[in-house]
Amino acid sequence: MIDATRQFWRQTFFVFLVLLSMSIPLSRFAMSSFQFLLLFAWLLDGLSARVLSRFYRKCNLFKAIYHTFRYLTDVIITNILDKTAIFLRNKIAVIIGSVYILHLIGLLYTADFDYALKDIRIKIPLLLLPLMLASMPKLSLKQLHILLIFFVLAVLSGTFISLNEYLKQDFEDIRNISLFISPVRFSLNIALAFFFLLYFITSTSYNRLWHRLIFIVVMVWLVTFLVILESAIGLLSIFIVSLGLLFYKMFAASALQYRILMGILFVVLPLSTYWYINEQVAEMVKAPEIDFSKLEKFTKSGNAYLHDTINFGVEEGKYIGIYMATDEMAAAWNKRSSYQFLGHDKANQLIQYTLIRYLTSKNLRKDAEGVNSLTEKDIRLIEKGIANVNYVESPSIRTRISKILLGYQRYSEIHDPNGSSVMQRIEHWKASILIIKEQFWFGVGTGDVPAIFEETYKRINSPLKNQWRWRSHNQYFTMSIAFGIFGAIWFLFSLIYPAVINNNYRNYLYAVFLSILMLSMLTEDTLETQDGATLFAFFNALFLFSLPDSMSRTNKKQEAK
Repeated sequence: MIDATRQFWRQTFFVFLVLLSMSIPLSRFAMSSFQFLLLFAWLLDGLSARVLSRFYRKCNLFKAIYHTFRYLTDVIITNILDKTAIFLRNKIAVIIGSVYILHLIGLLYTADFDYALKDIRIKIPLLLLPLMLASMPKLSLKQLHILLIFFVLAVLSGTFISLNEYLKQDFEDIRNISLFISPVRFSLNIALAFFFLLYFITSTSYNRLWHRLIFIVVMVWLVTFLVILESAIGLLSIFIVSLGLLFYKMFAASALQYRILMGILFVVLPLSTYWYINEQVAEMVKAPEIDFSKLEKFTKSGNAYLHDTINFGVEEGKYIGIYMATDEMAAAWNKRSSYQFLGHDKANQLIQYTLIRYLTSKNLRKDAEGVNSLTEKDIRLIEKGIANVNYVESPSIRTRISKILLGYQRYSEIHDPNGSSVMQRIEHWKASILIIKEQFWFGVGTGDVPAIFEETYKRINSPLKNQWRWRSHNQYFTMSIAFGIFGAIWFLFSLIYPAVINNNYRNYLYAVFLSILMLSMLTEDTLETQDGATLFAFFNALFLFSLPDSMSRTNKKQEAK
């Protein structure tokens, strides 16, 4: 039996663990605070209030303070030594924590210590969380469920707060509605919450109909929110991991009819997705045939229209360059806005092109009548650099596809990647591959990654503007650049070995978590920010070291259904 003192500190540790899980999608400050409090509970585990009170009952104040200090020191040192020993005996925990040690080794040959120390601080969770969770008792099944439910509730709260921002429609980019952490990391949180809810649906602990209806409604809302956020990484994560689960169930299920159903879904889902995307692309890139003889030749003011179907291209199935009366449009715009027609908008784009595309998206002609039909809200959006009304009023998968297509067209025609995050990644990866070739064996060290990218972009005369000259947007590339081929191999080993040893990949929660995070590392520097590093370190340690022993039996029962 655990004594009351030990039970108090372990319950305290669990409470801070739950609060830390809730802070991950909601607050960087709270992430740091609750990790500190978690460390506090870990260090003081076993500290007895009864012993402390005895000092003050039986000794004078100075002796009591002295004994208190000695007692606290003994408890802390004992916890550090004993729990570190437990950590070091856990091979998986040591391998996971070694990724942080890799960053410390990288300090030996880095030049930019300011950035290196910042990087080391951000990635402390990669060592601290495995150390603490591997050396503390495992959670009970009830505690695990409580933690996951509170995490889902935190994610759900974050989506509602973001929805409120979306309804205000006072943003320049739909991603700005993610207020607390980066939209990419928030999307990963949402994808995890989706699969945690799927776990609860199949759990025998929540088998009432109303439980499952609530879980399904929340899952539908989470996917809907990812569509609003236009989160390709969130939607792709759910799609790909769902296909993986269907493929696994297709072979693991014992009932033939269940296996057939899984097989049908495994084939139908990707085919229907391909058909939808293909249809959307076809509609967007090909405008309807135009009979120029039937197009009006003059504006209501008597000025001649220009109908250009070549130079301006097509957006969302519409020719941008038809019904153009530039001088008339410019005069009308300059009367309504302090941003001159021949100047730039807040996004440093030529405002005339922003205006032309915006009018096209609203099915308005590019003349005085079209400009005068714009609302004051439209004027403010154009001034901000928003070139399509649907980017604000109707964000969706279709809108995201439209943005990617426009970015691709601009990149293929004039090699300008600046207007598209997808095309920017191509430039990031080009620079990354060049750096990896030049720094193949040992990399550039922990702190020199931004500097080597800056130098490489200048050297290759990259078309990227300075504000888009970021790092690789690929965690595997980033590890190779920082620590060379050996560091990259060890990083991959630290991801794969814990998954395959003891068949951990068969654990549903761990498998979906690792799949989502490893997928994200293909297009993001997932571990290079506080919210990404904490998300990865927390759930990686939780699912490897804190799951109850009964989980393996529970998983087998669920697989047999």
